[in-house]
Amino acid sequence: MATSIILNQLLIFGILVVIGSLASWRKIITPELRDNLSRIVIDITLPFLIFSTFANTSMSGELLRNSLLIFVLAYVNLFFLYLLGSLSSRIIGLKGAQKVVHTLHTMFGNIVFLAFPLLDALFPGGMGIFYGAIYQLASNSVTFTYGLIKLSAGTQKSGWRSLFNANFIALVLGTIVLITNVKMPQPMMIAFEGLGKCTGPLSMVYIGAMLAGLNIRKAITNSSVYLLSFNKLLLGPVVLATAYFFGLKLLGIEISKTAFYVLILQAAMPCQTIIVVLSHRYNSDYPLAGSNLFVSTILSIFTLPIIYLFLDWLHV
Repeated sequence: MATSIILNQLLIFGILVVIGSLASWRKIITPELRDNLSRIVIDITLPFLIFSTFANTSMSGELLRNSLLIFVLAYVNLFFLYLLGSLSSRIIGLKGAQKVVHTLHTMFGNIVFLAFPLLDALFPGGMGIFYGAIYQLASNSVTFTYGLIKLSAGTQKSGWRSLFNANFIALVLGTIVLITNVKMPQPMMIAFEGLGKCTGPLSMVYIGAMLAGLNIRKAITNSSVYLLSFNKLLLGPVVLATAYFFGLKLLGIEISKTAFYVLILQAAMPCQTIIVVLSHRYNSDYPLAGSNLFVSTILSIFTLPIIYLFLDWLHV
């Protein structure tokens, strides 16, 4: 049942991506409009999705325990993927900016534009989005500190200010509402939820518009992107899922099925779009970053169902 949901959702995403690509090719979505669309998703619709999800969730001891586990293990995910990216870049002889982009793209996945819509579909009721937001907080804390320093070759200081964005504010306000159990006015919540639901479709249209602007021939002929995609989409998530499943059992630590799936699916997402943007801004190897984004996003259509099936098999 869940596998059919993920396949159906990926088909819907594919249709929306094609629409975004066609709109870009027809110049309906210009580069400027594409960038503004990204800001609308990140600064408007996603914060309202996060806030409304938290506001509609009931606090419990289990929820708090799972949230803390997600937050801590998200850093474990990133550290393991960092080691995997560093090792693979050394094996294929990548150096300088290429090594940096390869390693960072192994670490960071598309947890905003792809993961949130997918988690919302897979786990109705808001739990997928709730745990996804916790994971995003941990991921962003590394992206805008370590990631920013590496991509700028040390010319930029740690971007702590970037952490205090609309999503962080939405998470904090949502947490306050969750803890205090304050009931928001119904018209306000309906408006907030409506905006939040726009996140999925707008994200897919944005991805389509971004992919349409990449050099496809150059992207698919770069051998390093396939090793990266294998590590990011299959090897890393499988190793992490297996280690967590048996390791947490051995330690007597309980984690809910939803939280466990979110933790692994976030690690299995294709390459992060913000790395492409930052690579371009700081004159790093942005063509390689674009190739990583294109190939890993296309391949994730096939790998995400595989990872989900693996999680189902592991959890039986």
